[in-house]
Amino acid sequence: MPNHVNNRSQTYSIAHAVQRCAGCARRTAVIGLILPPGHETLEIDSDAQTAAADVWDAAEAGAFLFFIEYLSEAVRNRLRQHSQHYRLDHDERAGQIYWMNHCSFCGAQQEDFELYCEPEGAFLPISEHAAASIRLQEVSEPFEAQAAGYAYAPDFFDGVQR
Repeated sequence: MPNHVNNRSQTYSIAHAVQRCAGCARRTAVIGLILPPGHETLEIDSDAQTAAADVWDAAEAGAFLFFIEYLSEAVRNRLRQHSQHYRLDHDERAGQIYWMNHCSFCGAQQEDFELYCEPEGAFLPISEHAAASIRLQEVSEPFEAQAAGYAYAPDFFDGVQR
């Protein structure tokens, strides 16, 4: 396992939603990754001298991952089956390279901050009604990634379509 993996799970889901593109204002499909309760996150002991001191903790709730810098090859291959517009790119505003959505019409970046951190962004619904527009497809395959962004799924996320 690469040492840059900080999230892992036996299964995961691909979230499908629609977002208004900031570039062309058209509604474009976007995808995201959500891990189920029980997934594991790596807690790094910054005082330890070896990686053996790092601990994997099981999460009690599901979570969205974003600002993803690394995805295992199997996950990348699965995502390509769902979108040709989700790919590794450089976000100049954030100053980092991560896996992100792009508008299917104009190709503009759909920045993760807008999708996951802004209320009513594609993956930050603020009501059951908004959450119901997100469709999840469960993938029964192992998942490994390094993500700088991590957000627990909203309480009303149980109403999301599967």
